Parts: sequence; C-alpha cells; structure tokens
Amino acid sequence: MREYTTKYDDLYRVAKEMFMGLGYSDHQASTVTNCLVEADARHLHSHGVAAMMTYVSHLKAGNLRLDAPEPTTVFETPTSLVLDGHSGVGYVIADIAVKKTIQKAKKSGICITTVRQANHYGFAGHWPEMMAQEGLIGITCTNTVRCVCPTRSAERNMGTNPISVAFPTCGDEPMFLLDMATCVMAHGKLCRSQVFAESGVVPEEIIVDGKGRCLTDFKEALELLFHGDDRSDSPKPDTGGLLPLGGSTETHSGHKGYGLALLVELLTGGLAGGIPSKFIPLAHEGICFFFMAIDPVLFGDTKKVCEHVRNIIEEYRKTTPIDPDLPVLIPGDKERISRENALKNGIKLSPEIVEILREVARITNKEAQLESILERD
Repeated sequence: MREYTTKYDDLYRVAKEMFMGLGYSDHQASTVTNCLVEADARHLHSHGVAAMMTYVSHLKAGNLRLDAPEPTTVFETPTSLVLDGHSGVGYVIADIAVKKTIQKAKKSGICITTVRQANHYGFAGHWPEMMAQEGLIGITCTNTVRCVCPTRSAERNMGTNPISVAFPTCGDEPMFLLDMATCVMAHGKLCRSQVFAESGVVPEEIIVDGKGRCLTDFKEALELLFHGDDRSDSPKPDTGGLLPLGGSTETHSGHKGYGLALLVELLTGGLAGGIPSKFIPLAHEGICFFFMAIDPVLFGDTKKVCEHVRNIIEEYRKTTPIDPDLPVLIPGDKERISRENALKNGIKLSPEIVEILREVARITNKEAQLESILERD
C-alpha cells in the first residue's frame, strides 16, 4: 500500500494549527505537537499524530481540560516533588514536571517527581531524553487507562505501564535510550498496526477474550479493546485485554511482565497518591507519572562516569550477530536512525494515519493546509 511523505516542519506546522483549531493554546499545541511529530519521525506511529483523534474523543468526554490550571505542588523536599495535574494536557504537565525535576537534580544531585490527576503524555522516551540532554540520567514511567490483564486473569485492570531510561554518554556514542511497555504490545501499536490491518491476523499471546482465550482475528481484537470495557470506575471480571510481557501464564514468564506493570503502578499512583490503572477506564483522566533525574556526579567525576558508560556500550556493539545484515543494536538506535532519515527524506505516513488526520482537518477546517503538505509515494 502506497504511503504518503511529508516534511517534518510541515507536519509540525499543520498539526499545531489543527490542535489550536481544537481549542488548544499556542503553548499547549506546541508542546503536544512536538512530541507527536517526534514520535512519527522515529517511526513510533502508535504515539504520533494518529493519536489526535484520541484526544478529540477525550475532549468530547470532558476528561481532558484545556482550561485546567498549571500543576500545583502537593508536597516537596529538596530531592522530591509531588504535583497535581488537575486533568490538564498530559504533555504540558509532563514538560513542567520534567523541567522542575531537572532543576532540582542539578542542585541536589537527584530528584524524584510524581504526578497525579494527569493525562496521556505520549511516547515515554521523550521525557528521560530531555534529562539526558542536560547531562542527567533520566527515568520515567506512567500508568495508563486499564487495558491489560494480569497473568492468570482475563480481567482488564492494568495499564500498558511503560518504563523508559536514558543514560548520557560522551564522544560520538549516542545516549542509551530504553523505552518499553510492560505488556506484549502497546495499545496504540496494536490498534494502528498496518501489518495486522492488511493481514487481518494478530499473533497469539498478545490479547485474550473474556474467557482467557487468545484472539487472532484483528477485527475481533479491536472490538474487544474499544468496546469490551465500559466507562465505569471499576473493571468487570471478564472483559479480556492485552497481555503482560511473557503472556498469560508463567510458561514464558508472564509473571515478570505483570510484576513490572504492578511496580509501575506503585511508583506512579502509589507514590503520587493517585489512581491506579484499575480504576481508569478508556478516555478518562487520572493517569499518574513518575520522573527521576540523577546527576552522574554522585558517582564520581562526571566525565569519567560518562566515558565508562560509553565504553560499556561500545563493548556490546561488538556483539557478533546471527545475521551479518542485522547487527545487534543498543536501545534507542532504531529510533535515532529513523529520525535521521525522516529529517533528511521526510516522514512516512500510512494511508490509515492520513485518513485520521483528514478527519481532524475536517473538524478544524484545515483540509487545504493538510493536503498541501502530503506527497503520495
């Protein structure tokens, strides 16, 4: 299927205009658009501009508040911070929280920040990357709307609960940037998969129905994800949902993915005094964040620490691959290479993503602006 190509700056400009057409302020639109277009440039389309319709639905549901006040401080020490986001724009809340975390870490060497009553903050790697660009080790995780079933259960009561870590290095070695969901496949990645849409098939051990049986029909999987749950505060026992890393049983270590997801719940909702994923239905506010920034100076001379980190990474780059055409990668490599290519040759968008953009363009009267930046391959 033929794709569309658009320049990075053009996609940013038009997407920002559409967000402002939805009622976002200039600052809100800029912050959100930056994250979404960055995701598309890195080939993380599940967290790119295709998410715009999701936010339209959140606005309609009244759970995303563009007029929310700035995050307020609930509790604070020299090395910690708890914020309340008041159901505002998740990206803006996260941006404020990360900047405060960086500021505190540079003074005290370390800072841990938690946020309650927020909304979706996009691809997790964006935030520790901000910290690493300031020379700090960055860590983040977030709970999400409930869409994952714990190991041994068909009750949808956990989030995709991603974890992301960034390590600064030195020289020409790029930063280490791990960004991973704690389930087999992120919600958005499954819903917007062009491969699954074309084949009509979902691999086993990704999603189960209300009786714990694996679903492999793509349409059935989407129906279950979108309509298997309702908007009530508490989950039902037989909704079915995505599976944690490792799957539905201990055979392939599903309990480990479940354990990581629960850890994220404790670090986010637990430390923030917020809501766990179990009580956050689809298109609902209440999501909680965790951010941690660590200054390498706590472990010795910063330059020497970063050089040592670089040397370790370089050793793993020497790993012998099974296929010489598929070298062993360091976390962050694929996304960095995709971004470099996108900046040079444009961002590739599937017809499905373009149709989503056209729908938002119709809502915001930006059809002409959108069509002017799209080139059919």
